[in-house]
Amino acid sequence: MKDRGVYLPAMQKSIFALVIALALPVSALAPAGAAQSATPAVPAEISADLGSCSAEIHVTGADSKPMYAAKVTTRIRYGALSVKRLDLEAFTGTDGQVKITHLPEALKKPMYIHVTKDDKDEMVEFKPSERCRATFDVRCDSPDIS
Repeated sequence: MKDRGVYLPAMQKSIFALVIALALPVSALAPAGAAQSATPAVPAEISADLGSCSAEIHVTGADSKPMYAAKVTTRIRYGALSVKRLDLEAFTGTDGQVKITHLPEALKKPMYIHVTKDDKDEMVEFKPSERCRATFDVRCDSPDIS
């Protein structure tokens, strides 16, 4: 038994060295920034798991630049008599985008998507019966002070 205990760690070390030796040339062949620059930015995504529709929200500020960390919330009412409710919340990435996927194809009550950032608040209405794959451009301007 003692010989086997000595043999296994030595074998594990040689297998580990072999794996490292094979992995290093593969990682050296790939350029450092190639994988990141080749793929386009994917918007932040949240799934409702209720259907096949989606809503993509592009949030910009008053200067027309993408708004980072804008809070996007919605409440989905579904089921018999719209008794079931699902609250979703996500934040925009550096590109100012959020995608809400797998939304129901038909809703009995309207679905409103709220976008807030600091003291700015905007709202859009999503109607899956009209546009199942909708894109909304939301501009958060300074609030009117009256």
